[in-house]
Amino acid sequence: MNIIILDDSLTIRMIIESYLEDLDVQESEIFSFDNGKDALSFINKNGADIVFSDINMPFMSGYEFAKKLFLKHPKLKKSIFAISGDEKRENFLKMKKVGVHRFIKKPISMRYFTHYVKPEIQKRRA
Repeated sequence: MNIIILDDSLTIRMIIESYLEDLDVQESEIFSFDNGKDALSFINKNGADIVFSDINMPFMSGYEFAKKLFLKHPKLKKSIFAISGDEKRENFLKMKKVGVHRFIKKPISMRYFTHYVKPEIQKRRA
């Protein structure tokens, strides 16, 4: 299983990694990126099962990332979680327009992970 974490904040990436490890995801299955270009390159070569992407990032927004991702990997629409601390409605609508329908609000809670992310991991492992 390849789980991708895309966020320009090292702290957020570390929190998500920690929560995933608490859900028994192996460290070798977690791949962390601070920019969309590197994440897309990795996914194009190695695939992905679950993707966490920040919405607001420099150089390539989460919207641009998702749009490019879904062109080559449309099945990932069911496996992406958009992350944001910004509650601007237009950002969420833009993400929904390209096919993202799962959102995680910052600050990220373990309770959310247990309720929403754990079933996704279990489904992929089955």
